[in-house]
Amino acid sequence: MEIVFLEEGTIHLLVPFIHPGIENYWWVVDTGASKSVVDRALADLVVHHESEGAMATGLGQEMVETSTGTIPDFRLGETGFGDLPVAIVDLRHITEEYSKYSDKRIAGLLGSDFFYRERAVIDYENLTILI
Repeated sequence: MEIVFLEEGTIHLLVPFIHPGIENYWWVVDTGASKSVVDRALADLVVHHESEGAMATGLGQEMVETSTGTIPDFRLGETGFGDLPVAIVDLRHITEEYSKYSDKRIAGLLGSDFFYRERAVIDYENLTILI
């Protein structure tokens, strides 16, 4: 896990996005997000569900078009967690914001659904996620 400071006084935790053939993408650890989200640019990695074209409240309060699916065999480091349910959303605005302050490319948001399901704990001192 790495810490990125986008602006003075802000702390953003990132973990590597692990997927065969995909390099240099990162998850933003976002325990305030109720559901994990993957960028529409990486939608080919997701097994899509039937509920295409749904609307959901996005970052901020705007409504954004979303679809749902799962990332098969989701991994953090060497640990596998089975399928990860995700919403598929256009995250260009987040990617653009991160590109101003960091060289990290954002794959998505790892939300509280994952942390709750796995009973995961963030260890800030050692920059790890404990499962």
